[in-house]
Amino acid sequence: MKKLLSNFIHWKLNYHKFPLMLFLLLTSSFMFAQTSISGIVKDASGPVPGVNVAVKGGNNGTTTDFDGNFKLNGVKPNDVLIFSYLGYASQEVGVNGKSKINVTLQTDSKQLEEVVVVAYGSSKKKDLTGAVGIINSESLNSTPVTSVDQALQGKVAGLQITQDSGAPGSGMSVNIRGVGSFGSTAPLYIVDGYPTEDISYLNPNDIQSISILKDASASALYGVRASNGVVIVQTKSGKKGATVVEVNSWISTSDLHKKVDLLNVNQFATLANSLGTAQGVATLPEWANGGSSLTNVDWQDYAFRSAVRQGHNVSIRGGGEKTKIALTAGLTDEEGIVIGSSSKKWNLGLKADFDITDKLRAKANIKYNKQSTYTPLGGGYDNLAKVFTNVPYLSNATGTNLPYSNGLYGSFTDVSQFATSTNILAQGLSQDNDNAKYTTQANFGLEYDIIPGLTAKANYGFTTISENYAQFLPSYFRSSANADNRANATYAVTHNLYNDWVAEGLLDYTKSFGKSKINLLGGVSAQRGTSEILSTRGSSFLSNDIRDLSAAGKIDYTNAYTRTSTLASQFARFNYNYDSKYYVTITARRDGVGDRFLEKPYSPFYSAGAGWNIDEESFMDGSIFNVLKLRGSYGETGNYKGIGSFLYKTTYANGINGDDAGYTFGGVLSPGLAPTGLANSKLKWETQIQTDLGIDGELFDGKIFFTVDYFNKESKDFLLYQTIPAQTGFTTGPVNAGNIVNRGFEFLLGYRKTKGDFTWDISANITTIHNEITSLGGEDFVKFSSSFAPSFVDNWQDITRSYVGGNVGAFYGYKTDGIFQTQAEIDALNTSAGGVYQNSATAPGDRKFKDVNGDGKITAEDKTVIGSPIPKFYGGLNFNAKYKNFTVGIDVNGSFGNKILNYTRVEQESFGGFGINNGYTNISVDYFNSYWRGEGTSNEYARATLVDSNQNNRASDHFIEDGSYVRLRNLKFGYSLPDSIIKNLGMTNLNVYVSGQNLITLTKYTGWDPEIGQVSDQNGTSGGVQTRGIDFGTFPVAKSFTLGLNLQF
Repeated sequence: MKKLLSNFIHWKLNYHKFPLMLFLLLTSSFMFAQTSISGIVKDASGPVPGVNVAVKGGNNGTTTDFDGNFKLNGVKPNDVLIFSYLGYASQEVGVNGKSKINVTLQTDSKQLEEVVVVAYGSSKKKDLTGAVGIINSESLNSTPVTSVDQALQGKVAGLQITQDSGAPGSGMSVNIRGVGSFGSTAPLYIVDGYPTEDISYLNPNDIQSISILKDASASALYGVRASNGVVIVQTKSGKKGATVVEVNSWISTSDLHKKVDLLNVNQFATLANSLGTAQGVATLPEWANGGSSLTNVDWQDYAFRSAVRQGHNVSIRGGGEKTKIALTAGLTDEEGIVIGSSSKKWNLGLKADFDITDKLRAKANIKYNKQSTYTPLGGGYDNLAKVFTNVPYLSNATGTNLPYSNGLYGSFTDVSQFATSTNILAQGLSQDNDNAKYTTQANFGLEYDIIPGLTAKANYGFTTISENYAQFLPSYFRSSANADNRANATYAVTHNLYNDWVAEGLLDYTKSFGKSKINLLGGVSAQRGTSEILSTRGSSFLSNDIRDLSAAGKIDYTNAYTRTSTLASQFARFNYNYDSKYYVTITARRDGVGDRFLEKPYSPFYSAGAGWNIDEESFMDGSIFNVLKLRGSYGETGNYKGIGSFLYKTTYANGINGDDAGYTFGGVLSPGLAPTGLANSKLKWETQIQTDLGIDGELFDGKIFFTVDYFNKESKDFLLYQTIPAQTGFTTGPVNAGNIVNRGFEFLLGYRKTKGDFTWDISANITTIHNEITSLGGEDFVKFSSSFAPSFVDNWQDITRSYVGGNVGAFYGYKTDGIFQTQAEIDALNTSAGGVYQNSATAPGDRKFKDVNGDGKITAEDKTVIGSPIPKFYGGLNFNAKYKNFTVGIDVNGSFGNKILNYTRVEQESFGGFGINNGYTNISVDYFNSYWRGEGTSNEYARATLVDSNQNNRASDHFIEDGSYVRLRNLKFGYSLPDSIIKNLGMTNLNVYVSGQNLITLTKYTGWDPEIGQVSDQNGTSGGVQTRGIDFGTFPVAKSFTLGLNLQF
């Protein structure tokens, strides 16, 4: 009773508070009312599964399902939802009492927020301490190309790509931050985690992104293979959600960009009659009256053609909740603009990702490629360069150079008056050059989450490459000159088989504590490659229709060998990030190569990098910078490519005649062994030390973005062959002795803007480069033995040299000093203390060469450096715009300050046939209009003569030209049909485009094309970087127009 009374009294004292309590209860119920939000998240292609949907400032969140749907409970009316997914810009959407929210994600346009693939992982670009260039699929697919590297030209600072030849299926010279070796300068390629030295087998339409690792911090984790930089290629994966089928087809026509003006038949016949009569050389009757009875021909019209290229690609991408699958197929069929040249490429691909459990994932990636090429005419003295020298007419009367005769390939000159008799059309179509290459590449992987933050990874992959080369040269009788006939047909076959496998195991650990975040990566890798090569040639076939070596009357040679290379490695990386402001990256790798070095098979490589996101500092609040990052790195990488196997062992050869192996035993010459290579067990691989300082920024809400880098690369200990004591039995031996420095700046500046339906962006990149050889182990220079003309053509052998203090592969020849105008000028020099200054037959109108060594006469000792193929700077400009359904893209690239040694002008300025006297060849109109005709008429172009006793056209600076150019690489216009139309067709996208490639080239260069990479001499020998920039009648890059379509459904 007392308790009840007490409670009643307590209630009476407080009941007046009840209205207030009721009001507060009702208000809080309204304020904190919770509801369920649902919706769908899409991108431009459809629903996006796996998108993170979270309440801002809270722990409530979910992800979208297979069809892009989401449902989130416990959401308050005033909450804000954040939608985020890798590769897309995050979006914040206010709930505002709604129960359904649909979102369309946009591609992340912020450069430094972009997620990029790096060594053994991925990272936001903003978190990197290294120099990394990025190309996405949109940029790659803006140009219809037949190889991946073509699409990269002019798009990344520090990356120089030059087409070695315009022939279908030809390779590219790829250099990252300069030339740092006399050996291979190609980067290492990593394709979906698998290391390779070639990406020609890839289908450009399969590429998702490409990362260019330029400095040591970014690339040192690849150790002995990384000194030339690393290119990481990520192909497109399947996509959870609805299956997407994409078809991309295009067709184009290609033509020669420009022709060289040559004499027509009237000009030629008139000049031939005049010079022949004046110099006592026989002429032909049909040359009378300016050759009026002859039919004019420009042999460029027969060597080149309008070519057709086409490409067709199909991809199917889709998946379920635990599986992603991508199937791709492609065909590229390419005619070359040179008669008879062609290439076909077939691609098949399968990429699959599996979520086996919540912790275990698996992947499989298989690619197959077949490429066949046919190139009957390449560059060189006996190939395309002959279009300049053939006489410019067709004559049934003399049988001279008919392009077709009775439906066949034509006849050749049979008169001694012609210094050259090659019918360029007949030569190209009467021989077979067939190359076929088959590539299979597969890699497989497993990932397992051991504990939160710790993941174990295992990868295994293999590559098989089979290459078959076949060349058949038929027998023929072309003229009475023996040099124009081939008595015996020859058939040469080469088969290369390469097998390679790689196995890797990794542990990846990530942990955050407070404002700090660390990532630790450790791994081991083993790689083994085997090469098998067999080549043989047979001759004396009874018929030109036989392609069977067993039917050869004689086997000229047979070579066969097998080589194995191995690489064993351990590596680690440490990343530290404090408060998204301060970053440190340290990498280390230990590599051992099993077939090249003996005493020290293992060596370490390392790097350290640091970064500071200045924009995260409080003092940057309210500044114009959205992003401002300072970074720097230092490290060491290596290069073992280009260094021959087993140089640490003495090698031997057996034989009897023609070498030192045979010996007499019992009066009989018997086979024996003789050393062919001297061992050097102290050899090591080339190393490179690189320093990089860079700054990245974005201003005005990301509208303006920029990157500036300074780099200094010192390549040292590269392999040279130096003179050694004669008592060893050898003249030279391999040593590590050379040093090369490349330093320069990289600049990237861009602007982007969206206003209504109009979106556009523009960016420009420029790279300056200073290349210098700082040491050659005591030698003044090294040379690459080459011959860019037959032995009877003087002074076109060994025309490049690399000097200490100069550039790699500089041009080497004579310097000129104008034209001798009078005999008195020649006599004054001939009576000097040095004796005959130039040549006893030197006459007015001949070229005057400089006496560089000052001994009073012109000899081989007066040769010197006359130019360099290495540019002072290079770069590109890229523009893209979109207005509603219309798009336009422009890509421009250029090279500046490099020189070209133009051998083709030797042919164009030698009326008498360079190296063959008393004969006639055609010449260019430029030379015809400008050559010396008397005192004061020219001080640049030597006289026209049928007997060149002065060797006016020896390799000299007269043939050095400015190789600078700016090229409109690609111009593309596209239109996407409206959704209202394509939905009725069952499609999600249909884009039609027209484009032009290499439409405009601004250059002072007089040859076919200023883009000249690494070339081979007349013997087919390439000096790599030491024979670049020489126009030897190089197969030119074509001008193309393309019509294409891309459809999705």
